[in-house]
Amino acid sequence: MISGVREFEKNVGRGLLGVAALINLLPGVGAISVSFARSAYGVSIDGVDMAVLLRHRAVLFVILGVGLLVSLFRPQLRTAAVSANAVSFGGFVLVAVLSQPVNAQLERVAWIDVAGLVALGLGSVLLRRCRS
Repeated sequence: MISGVREFEKNVGRGLLGVAALINLLPGVGAISVSFARSAYGVSIDGVDMAVLLRHRAVLFVILGVGLLVSLFRPQLRTAAVSANAVSFGGFVLVAVLSQPVNAQLERVAWIDVAGLVALGLGSVLLRRCRS
């Protein structure tokens, strides 16, 4: 019975980290479509310079998300991947809170990042419990 519970916890933990990875992978669409970034963040993207910055930001999110997905199968990478994703999620939330007022789209992104932090935290705890 105990091994069944541990297996369940391991699967839920992996699923939660997978959700957090997807949260960071989704903005990767912005690397291809600037209009996606415009609608997701509710900001005007005037000129090529701003488009390049937002596309680069999207690529960085893909790197974070892929790193977290890889860590599901390579546990030795998990601490680094979870830490990097937590800093990303938490950093945006902190900047959004300190920069109030922000538009409704950015506030929505901040809440999604809060959900990402929760998923990272719970997933990490469950997977750590399964190791002990």
